Amino acid sequence: MNFQSWEQVGLDGRKAVLFTFGVAMSLFVLVLLVGKELRIGSVSLALAASAAFGAGYLLSTAPRRIVRMAAFQQTLEAPSFAASSNIYLKSTSSRSKTLLALRAEEPRLSSFLAEVRRRVLLGYDASSATQAARPESHLFSESVRTVVDSVVGVDRARVEEGSEELDGMLNSSGLDEETKMPLLIAVSFFLPIMLMLFAAMTKGTGEAAIGALVVLEVVVLDLTLAISGSSIKWGGQKA
Repeated sequence: MNFQSWEQVGLDGRKAVLFTFGVAMSLFVLVLLVGKELRIGSVSLALAASAAFGAGYLLSTAPRRIVRMAAFQQTLEAPSFAASSNIYLKSTSSRSKTLLALRAEEPRLSSFLAEVRRRVLLGYDASSATQAARPESHLFSESVRTVVDSVVGVDRARVEEGSEELDGMLNSSGLDEETKMPLLIAVSFFLPIMLMLFAAMTKGTGEAAIGALVVLEVVVLDLTLAISGSSIKWGGQKA
């Protein structure tokens, strides 16, 4: 389990590991006891193990899932965010005033901009305010990160004259690389159908078989989300 991934969403990594292990073991014991009461024999052990594995996997990968969903929402908002940045820069000729005027709907991006505005009002310059707001914990989309870096990095002369940097803050190819939504939609649609056909053909209609197929579906969908999600930096590396 990556401690940094938990810290990136504001949670302590070691406590998160203990919590995940505790939930998994509690679910294992609970399913085992229920199976014993229902007298389903050795099947209860397989169901308990599947439930514990599924719970542990979902909890341990939750931070990356949260960040990927936030990154996807930020990517969708990136074109309007870039256009607003361009307009405010050209109209105010000021990086600080541009940061004060920018707004966003995605919660983490909105929280980042609110912190930047607070620091700008306290007297920080645009670059210091942006760095102090911890962009690594809020900006998960490369497109949005590019826009913010462009706003902070542009100088007054370029703002007043107009430049390709302002007009080309964001390009469609970057968005295309970041989002592969059709893959996720296709897998989400066909995977349950294929698993049901597999269960019917193998006559695997028992509780253990169904439980194993559900766990498999969750894992495959999560892996698909990882592939189709945004390009996110974790400790300086792309996910």
